[in-house]
Amino acid sequence: MSIFTRLLATAFLAAAAPLASASAQVLYDNFEDVRLLNYVRTDGTFTQNAPNPGTNAVNSSATCGKYVRNAGVEFDVIQIRPGVISNKLADVAAYADGTKKLTLKFYSPAVGVPVQLVLQNAGKVTTYPNGNFGGTFNATTTKANEWELLTFTYAAGTSDPTVTSTDTDQIVMLIKPGSFTGDTYHFDDLMGPEFVASTTPVVTDQLYDNYEGTRAIGYSYAKTSGSIKLDTLNPAVGTDNPSAQVMRYTRSIQQYDALVVRPTGAPLADVAPFLTSDKKMTLKVYSPAPGIVFQITLQDSTVADPFNYPAGRHSEYLATTTATNAWETLTFNFANRPSAAVTNTSINEIVLLVAPNTTSRLRVYLDDWTGPRKTNFVPTGVRAVQSAAALLEPVYPNPATGRALLPVQLRTAATVGLSVHDALGRLVATPLPTRLRPAGAFEAEVSTAGLAPGLYLLRFAVDGVVMTQRLSVQ
Repeated sequence: MSIFTRLLATAFLAAAAPLASASAQVLYDNFEDVRLLNYVRTDGTFTQNAPNPGTNAVNSSATCGKYVRNAGVEFDVIQIRPGVISNKLADVAAYADGTKKLTLKFYSPAVGVPVQLVLQNAGKVTTYPNGNFGGTFNATTTKANEWELLTFTYAAGTSDPTVTSTDTDQIVMLIKPGSFTGDTYHFDDLMGPEFVASTTPVVTDQLYDNYEGTRAIGYSYAKTSGSIKLDTLNPAVGTDNPSAQVMRYTRSIQQYDALVVRPTGAPLADVAPFLTSDKKMTLKVYSPAPGIVFQITLQDSTVADPFNYPAGRHSEYLATTTATNAWETLTFNFANRPSAAVTNTSINEIVLLVAPNTTSRLRVYLDDWTGPRKTNFVPTGVRAVQSAAALLEPVYPNPATGRALLPVQLRTAATVGLSVHDALGRLVATPLPTRLRPAGAFEAEVSTAGLAPGLYLLRFAVDGVVMTQRLSVQ
């Protein structure tokens, strides 16, 4: 299913630890277990996880990146961005003054092929040289049909004076710029500037499905490639996902396997905040391995079909797994805007691609999918939940602006505690520290004054049993 034929991208897994040397500080991508980049646009054909064309002492990896240059484009580019943990590079001044170096393992069909890297601020890129920091980072191949390590040297050139060394968030790679070759190249182990750790809270919108009573989407079985099993048992109940029920999805062997859903009861509202990353989609995932790419496409089903990409595709968002057989919350970052003809208010279909551009069957579990809100969404429908020891009434007011109250009824004396977690599962507050309380009714107060707008999970533990409520903060 050719949902996405040009964007073959991965979101990065985790920030790598700085190296002690004066060369590059972060391994960005080895096309195996370290995948820290989004390849958001390419002029040529990019294949990830391609077989190594000829192992040697420089590169013995089984897989690498394969790139076929577009012979019709004189300045063919590979546009690269970080994502998920950070959307920005740290200060790159040390790379411009030569104190640190960018490096790349490269396999070329010829000697003397120039390879160029340009650091940019993506938001300022229009016409050349807008958005460019400084000049270019340059290297030239010295071997044919053999791996070698390219070390890039900075050369001052035409640039955008408004872009400083702390403004960069994008790397552009040009292979043999100024030519019209369609040759095939391979690269691996790109290393470059450190990332700036993101401290901005993730702002989500509407909970689509928690497989335990909240369901704001319908599943298109006819359009979906793989096998859907709703409301199945959680394979690993724990802190990262205490829910009893989740969804199981078995990927087909189609290259662009797609899980297709639609909002029910009302259309989606304006999705513009997701284009600017003011809001983000999230999804809890239990997967068999790190490095599995998940892509969400927002589209207009009246225009889009499997064979007419990019028609009907409004925007695409990427995330990548980091865990093995464990729950984690994926946060999807904006990656591409395939068709400007699809407006921000005409989306009626959401497509989740699991491991796009692969043909391997695999099984994943999904839970707590959040996305753009529907036009009739009012986040007040929180159900009462109960266990043998306690009953939680719906938290109120919901949404909250300063504080919220969670009514609790303890049937027996118990050790209880209340914590608040953001969309990534991170602990942000502990309104009620764990302690023994007598039987009876009380209200636990949750202060929301210091919380960013968005959806939060209230986790109420009673003698080790966890019950949850969702709270929207405005």
